Amino acid sequence: MKKLILGVFLATMSLVGCGTEEALPPETGQVMATEDGRELVIEQRSAEPGEEAPEVEAANVSVDEDSLACWVVLNYCRHPQTGRPHCTATGCTVAQAIKHCQALIKKTC
Repeated sequence: MKKLILGVFLATMSLVGCGTEEALPPETGQVMATEDGRELVIEQRSAEPGEEAPEVEAANVSVDEDSLACWVVLNYCRHPQTGRPHCTATGCTVAQAIKHCQALIKKTC
């Protein structure tokens, strides 16, 4: 009986130890330095055919007024792995992406 209980205990412990913590996706994108010396990560992506900008009212979205084809989403104020802010920019130049990401950080974080 002791061996059975020990076996169940060991099997349970190995299951609990494996895969219970949520794995974070690795940070992707480029580290950019702002004019004031802070670092943030911008991940550039292209819009899918027919994809429209998300609702502007969302707290973590910024859309360029000059070009509705450019929008930035703030994914993290502080990425869990690196501690840097992390934004995803769609259809933006690097300058637009940095500007919108900084505005979202200021507004949200």
